[in-house]
Amino acid sequence: METQKLAIPLPDEQFVTLLEQARRPDGQQAMLELLNYYEPEMRQLSRYMHMAPEDAMQSLRLELIELLKEQPPNTYA
Repeated sequence: METQKLAIPLPDEQFVTLLEQARRPDGQQAMLELLNYYEPEMRQLSRYMHMAPEDAMQSLRLELIELLKEQPPNTYA
């Protein structure tokens, strides 16, 4: 089984900052940074999907964008 180390871990504070920026209407740059960070892992996962590599990557990107844009439920109301 292959073991591949990902890029330098993203510190929690930086991830939260990028996530908050990505959820704004003008957060395209932050979203691109997050997508670029997870690109190697998505490439690795796409090899196990039974579809064309480009389609698999596009599907993973879309799912990640949807997950990142999803707002957590308001539990303090």
